Amino acid sequence: MKLFAFSALSVLVLFLALGTFVARKIKGTSDYAVAGRKAGITGVTGVIMGALVGGASTVGTAQMAYQYGLSAWWFTLGGGIGCLILGIGFAATLRNSGVVTIPEFLKRNYGSGVSMVSMIASSLGTYISVVAQFLSGVALLQTIFPLSSIQASMGIACLVLGFLYLGGLKSYSVIGKAKIAMLFLALGASVLLGLGKGMTPLALYHTLSVTPFFDLFGTGVAKGFGAFFSMIVGVFCTQIYIQGIFAASSPATARKGALLAGILIPPLGLMGVYVGLFMRTTGIAISPSQALPMFIRLYFPPLVGGFFWAGILITVIGAAAGLSFGIATNIVQDLFKFLPFFSTKMDERRTLLASRVAVLVIVVSAAYIGVLFSGDMILQWSYLSMSLRGAGTFFPLIVALLFPSRLSPFWALGAAVAGLAAVLLAPAIISSVQPLFVGLIFSAGFTLFGLLYRR
Repeated sequence: MKLFAFSALSVLVLFLALGTFVARKIKGTSDYAVAGRKAGITGVTGVIMGALVGGASTVGTAQMAYQYGLSAWWFTLGGGIGCLILGIGFAATLRNSGVVTIPEFLKRNYGSGVSMVSMIASSLGTYISVVAQFLSGVALLQTIFPLSSIQASMGIACLVLGFLYLGGLKSYSVIGKAKIAMLFLALGASVLLGLGKGMTPLALYHTLSVTPFFDLFGTGVAKGFGAFFSMIVGVFCTQIYIQGIFAASSPATARKGALLAGILIPPLGLMGVYVGLFMRTTGIAISPSQALPMFIRLYFPPLVGGFFWAGILITVIGAAAGLSFGIATNIVQDLFKFLPFFSTKMDERRTLLASRVAVLVIVVSAAYIGVLFSGDMILQWSYLSMSLRGAGTFFPLIVALLFPSRLSPFWALGAAVAGLAAVLLAPAIISSVQPLFVGLIFSAGFTLFGLLYRR
């Protein structure tokens, strides 16, 4: 255990040192928020994957695969396809807009009403996803250290704040690229180790029941499609993912960075599914949320296991940091700067300070909520998060990108409000239908009627 802990702590210190080195180059809010708009292809990919591939894609995927099998792949499969669609049709347009946030882009097209609804929906949904990262982080720490849930959660909070305060998006982009490389190494080695023990996909198939473990719709058709579409709309409507696009050095770079993320994300999820299924076959009694960390602890030598365990932990910390950073950016850029009391006082220094204070409040409060719901299914929190972010904003955003000025502010506001309200109210009224579908139907109805009326 001492060798395991030494290896893990060494990796954490290395990543902190990397962030500190990059932070020395931060000169102002532009560097902090959009990396000075100089990010290359891998930098854009690092930002997107650094936030999208976190606890839900690793610990959460293995957890759900341990219980339900292949249906756990929907998170990374949907996220990857969402990034491909973003890169093929929309990344260049978003980068050309020259804005910093999604609500700022919507305000240009529809006014402040739609912008504010989008900011509220995105922030609320993203905050839920931050909580999911803390659920993952607590499961990781408790696999190795005898910590209570509150101690583990606050430990994760300190690491998240350290990573963010080191350098904002520029630091985050560099760390994101490094942690994704480590994640491929850790999960790839886990799959190879499992295969070396004779647990091939065919062996898994013969050991476990076909239903639900080898059925993409093992949790139900509606839930499967709901998870898939929630990821696609969530990719478009999450500030930190699109912030990677805004940070690109050119529209072409933004497009290629999104496409590269779309190619790399699904294989990571599939490897996480394999680990969850492998642990299911062992007969070892564990909490499902500990499927991935227990695999690393049990089957790798201590030095190697500590290295890989730290890589997974950094993935969780990086995702929590990126998502928290996106919320803080929305609050400062889309709320504070447009409130009369704050707008006259928000110079560059105060904007940077306000962003860091917002991050502190977000991270600490999410850590506390993570303690209250410790042990919950991580991916369910993530799917709910994506639904809230995208249900009301998705269609007005797509119309603004494809058909500028075709949808009036009145109908765009109706689509945004109706979509968000439907997602929030649907579970209490129509429990048999996925809330995302209800929200998208209402939002699409207002959008379509507004387009026809304007025409």
